[in-house]
Amino acid sequence: MKSQVFKRIFSYMKKYMGQFLSAVVAAFFGTLFTVIAPSILGRISTILYEGIGDGKWVKEDGVYFQAGGISLGKVGSIVYIMLLLAIIYLVAWAFAILSNNLFARISAKVVKDLRTDIDKKMHRMKLDYYDTRTNGEILSVITNDVDAINTALGKNLYSAVTQVFTAIGVLLMMLSINGWLTLIAIAMVPVTLLASGSIIKVSSQNYKEQQNLLGDLNGYVEEMVNGQNVVTSFNYQGKALAKFEEINSGLQGKAKKAEGYAGSVMPVTQAVNNIGYAVSALVGCMFAMKGSLTIGNVQSILQYTKNFSQPFTTFAQMSGQLSAAAAAGERVFGLLDAEEEIPDPKDGKVPTVTDGAVDFSHVQFGYVPGKLLMNDVSIHVKPGQKCAIVGPTGAGKTTLINLLMRFYEINGGSIVVDGIDTKEMTRHELRKHFGMVLQDTWLFEGTIRDNLKYSTDREVTDEEIEAAAASVCADAFIRTMPGGYDMVLSKGAENISQGQRQLLTIARAIIANPEIMILDEATSNVDAHTEQVIQNAMATLMKGRTSFVIAHRLSTIRDSDMILYMENGDIKEVGNHDELMAKNGKYAVLYNSQFA
Repeated sequence: MKSQVFKRIFSYMKKYMGQFLSAVVAAFFGTLFTVIAPSILGRISTILYEGIGDGKWVKEDGVYFQAGGISLGKVGSIVYIMLLLAIIYLVAWAFAILSNNLFARISAKVVKDLRTDIDKKMHRMKLDYYDTRTNGEILSVITNDVDAINTALGKNLYSAVTQVFTAIGVLLMMLSINGWLTLIAIAMVPVTLLASGSIIKVSSQNYKEQQNLLGDLNGYVEEMVNGQNVVTSFNYQGKALAKFEEINSGLQGKAKKAEGYAGSVMPVTQAVNNIGYAVSALVGCMFAMKGSLTIGNVQSILQYTKNFSQPFTTFAQMSGQLSAAAAAGERVFGLLDAEEEIPDPKDGKVPTVTDGAVDFSHVQFGYVPGKLLMNDVSIHVKPGQKCAIVGPTGAGKTTLINLLMRFYEINGGSIVVDGIDTKEMTRHELRKHFGMVLQDTWLFEGTIRDNLKYSTDREVTDEEIEAAAASVCADAFIRTMPGGYDMVLSKGAENISQGQRQLLTIARAIIANPEIMILDEATSNVDAHTEQVIQNAMATLMKGRTSFVIAHRLSTIRDSDMILYMENGDIKEVGNHDELMAKNGKYAVLYNSQFA
């Protein structure tokens, strides 16, 4: 599973293959010069040893010591080698900087593309994805999990490539010096992998659980922050804190285990490598004593032995971040692989006449596969008619509107708007014919003016904005605010009242000037006087337009051309107010209950 995750992550590099190859080439040359350096450095030790060996033994004050031996020529050779090493290390450093910068740029671009794909995906997913997950959990995937991938790529991509080149280069250099000492270094590799493999496996599982718990924690915090008024009102702070501590403690435990196991990999691999180093030193000295290796070669191969183990130690050390990235990648690609809405037709049909005619024909729908909520819904709404939808809570009133807007796909039947099946239209074309005012107001952080223009992509004049606001009695309160129409609303528009927010959403719908209006308890959050004013404005707005009104206060929809009484997902009664009252059925019972 981990390999599949990284395979998909690296697939994002295809479009940057030119830069990637350049970074690899730079890493190759940087590593090449670094690998060559120890063999050159060993020559200095050989020259010094040979120089000392060439010296004469002199007795002075009864003590013998070696004098002379290192000629000026050999001193010159040492200086030359040191200058050569300085140049080699400088060139290696330059290539390393170039390669590191290129990999960092690639990593940043890959993560940027990943975030872009996530953002695009969010607009294509079915709404039930959002229905079954908290906002905090989704945000955790977009932020924390993507950051974990960014950290893994940014810190480890350059290191991974250079360590591979280092292992290959060092192996070749060791083979050129002595095959037996090379075998000792190679033999320590499987020992290192066996010693660290099980630890890495356990660490990976803990990192996966850590990322899941982090998503749960973010979801819970987001829920508590949004519901802080309710938490305070019901004195739930203690229970909320206890629940937070429970999740946070679980996250802490998994984080400790994940980091603990990951941290123990390094000491284990170092211990194994040190054993290999000691064995190589012993055998190398034996070869030197026999004269089959020079002192310089022994020094070089010991340094190579240390360098040869470094890539495996480094990869083991990376295991923590790579495991976290793999766990994060599973969640990210789980989001990217989530079921999407049915794609729009390439050449979506456009109604020739847009007068707002709507037909439901034998519509079936269920949120859960195999379990229908609506079994057979058929209605015909003529252009300009006002259609009210009433019924008890959970009857399916909002679901009917969601199907009309194609927020969900129907299981059977058809929905036709202005003579065209909604599945044959693009969602953009379909939804631009609708204006919506919902019970739950939504305004973004920005000026009142920008919020009112949000409902349309056409240019809207200040006169249109002010006229729409005036028609719902919003102009008066807007002008009393600091900055008037240029007042900046806070997040969630918390700096104005709930009723004022609703007035702005109604004005926003008026500016859209759609053929069909949808009102879902649009006046439920305003006082009785304002409600009456808005009802008058709505009567003017809905004149000549098809409108669907979801209402609980039945006195507001008595003048509707058609009233649908819904129960358990299906339409039980259809007619105008007088017809349904005459039937003395479910609608009449509901209506009379409000005036009993």
